Amino acid sequence: MEGLISAIDANRLHVLKYEKLEFQQKVVQTLPLERLKETALKSGQSKGLTFHEHFLKEVTRWFKEEFFKWVDCKPCVVCGSPSRSGPPLQPTAEDLSAGATRVENHVCTKCGASQRFPRYNSPSKLLETREGRCGEWANCFTGICRALGYDARYVYDATDHVWTEIFSPHLDRWVHVDSCENAWDRPLVYEQGWKKKLSYVIAFSKDEVVDVSYRYTLDPNEIKSRRINETAIQNKIANCNKFNFRHSAEKKQLLTKRLAKEMTAILLKPGVGAGEEYGGRESGSLAWRQSRGEGGTTSHLPEVDHVIMTGDVEHSFTVRYSPAADKYFISRDGATEQQVSSFGSLAYKSENMFRKVEYDWNMVYLARNSHEKSSITWRVECNKPIQSAKITMLHATFQEGEVSWSCDLDEEPSSSHSQFADIDLTKLNGATAFSITAKMSSPGTQNNAWQHTQLFRTDLGGDETPFEIQLSF
Repeated sequence: MEGLISAIDANRLHVLKYEKLEFQQKVVQTLPLERLKETALKSGQSKGLTFHEHFLKEVTRWFKEEFFKWVDCKPCVVCGSPSRSGPPLQPTAEDLSAGATRVENHVCTKCGASQRFPRYNSPSKLLETREGRCGEWANCFTGICRALGYDARYVYDATDHVWTEIFSPHLDRWVHVDSCENAWDRPLVYEQGWKKKLSYVIAFSKDEVVDVSYRYTLDPNEIKSRRINETAIQNKIANCNKFNFRHSAEKKQLLTKRLAKEMTAILLKPGVGAGEEYGGRESGSLAWRQSRGEGGTTSHLPEVDHVIMTGDVEHSFTVRYSPAADKYFISRDGATEQQVSSFGSLAYKSENMFRKVEYDWNMVYLARNSHEKSSITWRVECNKPIQSAKITMLHATFQEGEVSWSCDLDEEPSSSHSQFADIDLTKLNGATAFSITAKMSSPGTQNNAWQHTQLFRTDLGGDETPFEIQLSF
């Protein structure tokens, strides 16, 4: 309990640093505000959001993809080889002045060279270094949000993660934002995706300290069962919220009313985003995520063995897959008679694959898990020889991502192609079975390299079917 009490005291004071005029001016000078505003304006006011929300979403994307860098262990500055964690180093006076009470020692696995990595806690310093893990990310990002005029909270999870909450006047509620994951309004991702066993999730701002734990769960009783010394913790939070010496009577009334509304909404309607699909954590190396148990347990499918059977058809058979609906639609002789949920349900083999939903960009696709090589195969078996085939398999690649396609007869394995449209499908004429395989990889080492290969990328609200097999008999 002492550790949590200390964290409450430290974070309550820390968020006041975001209010310093010097820091806020530095933020404005650092961000490419005009470019971010222009991009946000192009987003319009879709999905019931205003410019206020679209601009923040664009800032979140920019922060993750262009501004801040994740650090597990830095590569060696001498030979470029990977490093490992060594014994911690003593902080210098300069380190301490920027809040770095801990200094990591990254030791080269090849030449043994040592590299210092101070864990800075000063949001102003982080605007310069632009690197770290979730602590540095959430710290700097929350400060940026405050400097941009957003009502922002720094959110502390006692099971070792931090993120941000923003109050949206348009939505009239607090919105979860995780800059590490570029995640917007997905509070259940930690419990349902990362499989975290939450206990206390506490939000801090210049105005208040709030226990928001139940916003992040579908099972409040589970959280309650993990808590100890609950009375002492709640008393501590209450003591932090003595507004008399800081706020006018009008401001106190506003905060009290807003807090009451927030708590009522959390308790009566827990689990914003229930029913959505959540994968494991994306930020950090695979080994680091696995060591923390945050890779999730549903982010990729084990090998399966499902066959697409044409059944007893006379003239035609069609199977289509909609990523937005995550369903297959099967037609026999022109009549749509079957729908099958989940991309893996008709996959013959699936290795390290998951369905990714980008709520910020309103897109959906099949992706590979982390930096691993991945593949997926569909097998079709027919009740009579194929007369002709028309097959569509679309994908998108970015940076160094690679996708290779093959269409194989059982007795004639074929070569792979970078585009499925390059495959000669006349070889299927007369066949009664065949397999289609997509293999995905990327030599990139960035944390988001897995995103560089995307199967069937489509609009989340669309009805496109970029996977389609049409057979005539």
